[in-house]
Amino acid sequence: MITGPAATGALGRYEPSLDGMRGLCIAAVVAFHACAMAGLDGWFRGGFIGVSVFFTLSGFLITSLLLRERHDTGAIRLRTFWARRIRRLWPASLLVVAVVIVLSATETLSARAGDAIAAAWNVTNWHVIVGGEEKLLQTIVGPLGPTWSLAVEEQFYIVLALLLVLFRRALVPIAVLGIVVPVVLSNVISDWQPTLEFHTVLRMPELFAGVLLAVWMRSDRAPRPSRAVGDVMAFGGSAVLLGLFLFADYSPPWLLRGGYVVVAATTVVTIIGLLQHGRSGTLFATVPLRPLGLISYSLYLVHWPVILLLRNHDGGLDGVPLMLLMVAAAVVAAVALHLAVERPIRRMATADLPTIAAGFAGVAAVSVAALVLL
Repeated sequence: MITGPAATGALGRYEPSLDGMRGLCIAAVVAFHACAMAGLDGWFRGGFIGVSVFFTLSGFLITSLLLRERHDTGAIRLRTFWARRIRRLWPASLLVVAVVIVLSATETLSARAGDAIAAAWNVTNWHVIVGGEEKLLQTIVGPLGPTWSLAVEEQFYIVLALLLVLFRRALVPIAVLGIVVPVVLSNVISDWQPTLEFHTVLRMPELFAGVLLAVWMRSDRAPRPSRAVGDVMAFGGSAVLLGLFLFADYSPPWLLRGGYVVVAATTVVTIIGLLQHGRSGTLFATVPLRPLGLISYSLYLVHWPVILLLRNHDGGLDGVPLMLLMVAAAVVAAVALHLAVERPIRRMATADLPTIAAGFAGVAAVSVAALVLL
């Protein structure tokens, strides 16, 4: 999702169209939430599917990064991998959680201590599931609710890195099982929607679809369609995704019963098409999609707290004006977070162990702050 590596490191070259794809997806997610809070319930009602697209794109990029590292160096250095992930993701995330804690302590927002601690430790999805019906809505619509998807990705990164180290020659069959088994389980083990939606294992098919694409793209059988065919794939796939963003709904829950695999397959087709560098790739690399993609992680972190703040202090605005204000304020906050925290810290050259130690010290400090203030 939003948390995947840059295409430069993953693919050995920068692919601006993939940032553009991120931009399209984060726009859908932000529009979905802003419209819901501005009283425009019928607008972008499927924007939540942007998270699913991020899952597949992140699975593709993170696997490409690890496979490239193994090819170039002969091994995957887990400690270095964890340090990169911490440097890339945790500073911006922990800062947002800390700000939400302070605002909740003054009753400007409404996060609970458990919500903040779960977000800091990347377990919000399990926090939602374990909380049950009583606490479900309070957590998931709270200012840190969207961090559930970041938690799923972080947990998947741990699994994927270990799989590549321990079962490097069996990655493809494991990935296939990682798609098939969860889809079967989602149809037999539970009727409770939060389990189907937030369970790490049940959302892995979307990520493993990206894994399979990464392995395929590095093989001798990698798809090499012409630019014209690539454009058909990219434009067709993105048209399907856009249609889902605009019109899909939870009812009936077909997405949670295997439908997200269809979304993942559409995402895979779109990625393949964009990587052929045709007209579709040029379009996705332009303003505003590519700039939005570059700040997508920061925008995902800040957009929901900003939307809730403006919903609570809307000054009498409603409908389209309020929605536009919410989106604009979220983008401004995201640009600030990206430029001041995310980008400079990501570019810092720090040793692995100090980075990991600092990351966990930050998580501990935020957790203590949540317990004391909330």
